[in-house]
Amino acid sequence: MAIESEAWLGQPVFKPASDAPRAIDSSVVDEAVAWLVKIQSGGASATDSAACDAWRRSHPDHERAWLRLCGLGRDLREGTTGIHPQVARSTLRGAERQQRRWVLKSVAGVGLGAWGAWALRHDIALLGADHRTGAGERRSVVLADGTQLVLNTRTAVDVRFDAATRTLRLLHGEIMVTTGKDAARRPFIVLGRDGRLVPVGTRFVVREFDEGAHATGLTVLEGAVDVSAGTQSQVTRVEAGSRVRFGAGSVGMLNRADERAVAWTDGMLVVERMRLGDFLDELARYRSGVLRCDPAVAGLLVSGAFPLADTDAVLAMLEETLPVRLRSVSRFWVSVAAR
Repeated sequence: MAIESEAWLGQPVFKPASDAPRAIDSSVVDEAVAWLVKIQSGGASATDSAACDAWRRSHPDHERAWLRLCGLGRDLREGTTGIHPQVARSTLRGAERQQRRWVLKSVAGVGLGAWGAWALRHDIALLGADHRTGAGERRSVVLADGTQLVLNTRTAVDVRFDAATRTLRLLHGEIMVTTGKDAARRPFIVLGRDGRLVPVGTRFVVREFDEGAHATGLTVLEGAVDVSAGTQSQVTRVEAGSRVRFGAGSVGMLNRADERAVAWTDGMLVVERMRLGDFLDELARYRSGVLRCDPAVAGLLVSGAFPLADTDAVLAMLEETLPVRLRSVSRFWVSVAAR
C-alpha cells in the first residue's frame, strides 16, 4: 500500500497484509482503562499524571491502547446526543466500573439504531431475490443456459427465462456476467435501475452505484454490449476494452476499461491514487456497520492491493501507515480521523 500527501509523498509506507498489526493484549487494555479512569476522575494529582505519561512511554502498545480508548471516550460522549440525559450520564459513569466493556456495546447499540433499522429494511426488500449476497460475500452461480454469474457484495438479482427471452434483473449491487450460448438463440437482457443491456456473446461487469450517484457503470471485457439508458430507444454499443457510465436519461462518454474493475472477483480491492475518503466508501461496501472519514484526512491518496476478506486488517494497516487513527465504539461504528 502506498499513500501520498504533501508531507508524506515519496515515503515508503507499504505494508503487506501479513504485517497487519497484532491485537493489543487484554492486560494492557485493562491497564489503559485504569489509567484513563484515574486521570478523568477529577482527583488525579500531578504525580498521577506523570506516572500515566511514563506508563504510556514505556511500551508502544501502551500508547496504542491509550489513544484508542481516548477515541472511544470521545465517541461515547458525542454518540449520546439524542439519548435521555439521565440514561447518558448513567451509561458513562458505568464505564468506570467492571462492566465498562459491556457499556461500550450498549451505547454502540443506541448509536447504531437508526442505521440498523435502515439496513434491515434494505435487506428485507431484497430477501425475495432469486440470488443475493450479504456484506462482504461473493457468490458464483451458473444459470440454466450456462451463463456464469458472479455476485459481488450486497448484490441481488432476479432471473426470468421464457420461450422468447432470457432476462436478468439487477436489483442492487454489482455482477460479472459471462453469457452462455443458448440453443434456442433467445436474446440475453439485463435490466437495471438506469436502463437496459443486451450483450453480444460477451463477458462484462455492471455495477449500480449507490443512491446519490444516480449512475450505473458498465465494463466490457469480451464481445460487446448494447446500452439503452432509461426507457430511451437509442442504443450505444460498448465494445470489449471499454467502460461507460449511464443514467436514466443518457449514456456517458466511452473510456478505456480498467482491469481493476474486476479485482473484486479475486477478493481484492485494487486502487491507484484514490482519495482516502473514496477508498473508505469502497471498503464500506464489504463490511457491516458505519465507516466514516474525517474531512481533514479525506484527501490523502491511497494506492495498493487490499484483501477484502478482512476489512478490519485493512483498517489497522491504514492506522499503522498513515497519519490517521481509528475511533470506534464497536466494530460496527468506525471513524478514521487525523492522528
